Amino acid sequence: MPPSPTPARATLVTSIASAWTDLGGGIRVRQSVAYAMNSVLLLHPEHAIVVDPGVLPSELDDLKHAVDEIHPAQVTLFLTHAHWDHVLGRPWWPKARIVAHDRFGAEVRRGRERTLSEAARVAAAHGEEWSAGFEPFVPHEPMSGMRFAKLGPWRVVWRDAFGHCDSQLNLHLPESRTLIAGDMLSDIEIPWLNRPPAAYRATLDALVPLAANGAIETLIPGHGAIARGAEAVRKRIGRDLEYLDALESGVADARREGLSLEQAQEKLGVVSLPVSDLGLMASVQRENVRLAWEAMTKN
Repeated sequence: MPPSPTPARATLVTSIASAWTDLGGGIRVRQSVAYAMNSVLLLHPEHAIVVDPGVLPSELDDLKHAVDEIHPAQVTLFLTHAHWDHVLGRPWWPKARIVAHDRFGAEVRRGRERTLSEAARVAAAHGEEWSAGFEPFVPHEPMSGMRFAKLGPWRVVWRDAFGHCDSQLNLHLPESRTLIAGDMLSDIEIPWLNRPPAAYRATLDALVPLAANGAIETLIPGHGAIARGAEAVRKRIGRDLEYLDALESGVADARREGLSLEQAQEKLGVVSLPVSDLGLMASVQRENVRLAWEAMTKN
């Protein structure tokens, strides 16, 4: 019988185990201690798909071990968008075929220095060292719009998912009724806009009929808890649509009252939804107000 683990080792093993969620059918999700970011593995000996692997070196090692255990004949690395915490995994799968948006390469190149600095900073904050470096890269299979594919046993649908990042795609698995949403539909963040609300709303509106008709019963956001069950998925989408309604309504009211942008940001700066980092989300809220304000100014 092997010796019992030391308390420290037992804690580590428990922590690693609790980071994983097995959704069945070869779909596993590992949540990082950094920003509760979700990495998704679609595991099958014929073909494994690795989605947004991150964030810490030890977590990437753990993800790689899970893939290596099944000895897949092929590995595809799908990166939902080009933000730093979603693009770190390539050194762990250097021979994998990379799928991403056709704007991905340019955004990764522009963000190289931030990716390196953030990876090092976050690793150090959790007692680790980032030694993998980071070099920009382009996907082997760039895409945009909507794309249907079959990778081994996996039937997949990629769709543009604009509103948070111009290089974002989501991934729908129709057979398991699962959506990998990228950095949208989190329960611990407000919608984080990079453009006026209309772009984000269009992405959500495209998901509404899928959720209403039962085509999505599991929703995996980039950060936060998985929504499981059709009703939970519909509520998650509805939550973000309601946020956008309130944002635009609040900005419209502020403009009618004759407030300046700065006054509107102050008035609307309270984040009413439950979030994990109130300070960060308050900053996001101010930027969202600015984007909604500028859209109304142009109209």
